[in-house]
Amino acid sequence: MSTTLHREEVYTSPTAIFQGPAKMESKYKDLKWVLVHTGNDIAYGLVYVAGDLLRRGHKILWVDGEGDIKENVKKIKKFAPSYICYGPLSSEFLQALSLSKAVKKELPLVMNRFGGHHVKAVPEELENEKSIDYLVWGPVYGTVDKIIESPSNTLIEGSPTEPANMQPALKEYYEQIPRMGNRERKYIMSHFGCVYNCSFCCTDVTRKAFGAKVYKEFWLERRPIENMIEEAKLLLEFDTKEVSFEDDDVLYGTHKGGDGTEWLAEFRDVWKKEINLPMYANVTPQTVVRSTDEALKVLADLADTVQMGVQTTGGDSSKLFNRHFQDEAQVTKAVKILTSYGVKVKLEVIIGLPNIDNLVPDPITDAIRTIQMCQRISREVPNNMTWTSCFPLMLYPGTQLWKKSMEAGIPLNDACEFEWHSGEGSVKFDEVTQNRMKNMTKMATMFIKYNMSERWMRALMDTEITEESSKQLSECQYLESLMFRLGEDVEEEFDDILEGMNFKY
Repeated sequence: MSTTLHREEVYTSPTAIFQGPAKMESKYKDLKWVLVHTGNDIAYGLVYVAGDLLRRGHKILWVDGEGDIKENVKKIKKFAPSYICYGPLSSEFLQALSLSKAVKKELPLVMNRFGGHHVKAVPEELENEKSIDYLVWGPVYGTVDKIIESPSNTLIEGSPTEPANMQPALKEYYEQIPRMGNRERKYIMSHFGCVYNCSFCCTDVTRKAFGAKVYKEFWLERRPIENMIEEAKLLLEFDTKEVSFEDDDVLYGTHKGGDGTEWLAEFRDVWKKEINLPMYANVTPQTVVRSTDEALKVLADLADTVQMGVQTTGGDSSKLFNRHFQDEAQVTKAVKILTSYGVKVKLEVIIGLPNIDNLVPDPITDAIRTIQMCQRISREVPNNMTWTSCFPLMLYPGTQLWKKSMEAGIPLNDACEFEWHSGEGSVKFDEVTQNRMKNMTKMATMFIKYNMSERWMRALMDTEITEESSKQLSECQYLESLMFRLGEDVEEEFDDILEGMNFKY
């Protein structure tokens, strides 16, 4: 297959909602733009912004927002841009805002442009922020000329475009943000949506803003395989050891009668021939049990491990998450199917839920039930074929669950910095419950690994873990994940941590 970049230069939307053909030419060229990376994950959204800017003939510079603010301002001043683009997650917004204020103080004529989900989630917080000149909601496509021509304090909305037109500019990003370019694990995506409507996810914001038909047509439409291979070839230049197929569900559309199986098989063949880097992927229980045998065989040939978003048990807590369609029997069946094809499964669950409509009256008991479910599922398949990550709930602004929590007066935890491994979730519990919940996230892997009884779990979650043991547990969870994929064990490390814990009742 040819890997020449494919673009659909003229496109007519079946829904007739798309705002015109995919015209990428611009009457403005050679303007300078700075793009600000924030956080520890690849800024995959902003690299598409970079791709659109370069295609239009503009110049770009990447700045690492994690660096010293004064040094970043000095770097920006030397480049002398007209515009600076920020696309922070909600958890990184204040950090990006600090840089924008520093830039505005030193370079008042430079225009700061903020995009991303946070813009739509809490617009009232941003309207009067003097360091922000433009708020951009939605895709970058159709916004660049609007930014140049619009007065400041303008909300600009982008238009979805055919995925064939969307290509990230990763080379400059990896070169200028070396801590991202040097990462051994990188990722790639074939589409940017999710079929589910989980209450804790910002997908709902996008779907409501553009409508279900447009969302399906653009966010769930897969990119041309040749475009993805062109992107992946760049990964080979930056010492990449493995790639995450970061679609929310790689098996989307692989049910009987769907077109996903054919696409996945074609992608597998080209990937093996031209890239051949190890992959892991994301799946959900419902798509696994509905997928064709052919699709599952292709997945097993493409990825040795998958991450499965289980989130919680069936029953009331699943209703809170808007995942009432899923129960333990379905998850168990999905895990059995995957492991029968030789695919290892990482179960991902969330604890620390708010009590809304009396669905979760006791968050500790709910967390224990979720962990016990993972214990039962793990015993249903051969040893070392499953592993569990337990995360505290993060309430991201604008999501359904965030809104419901605000309406219900759920207190929020000031210590939550949206860092999964800290164990600090968004919901603020009493001090005892808070400590138990934090310990639970740290020790869940161990509880499941050793099949601990509820009595043992309740005893250990009341221990006072030293700071050093807490760090070791986080490191051990990462090590366990790595060894899980390699088929090895870290039992001795867990035993050492147990011995070092400070038990106080």
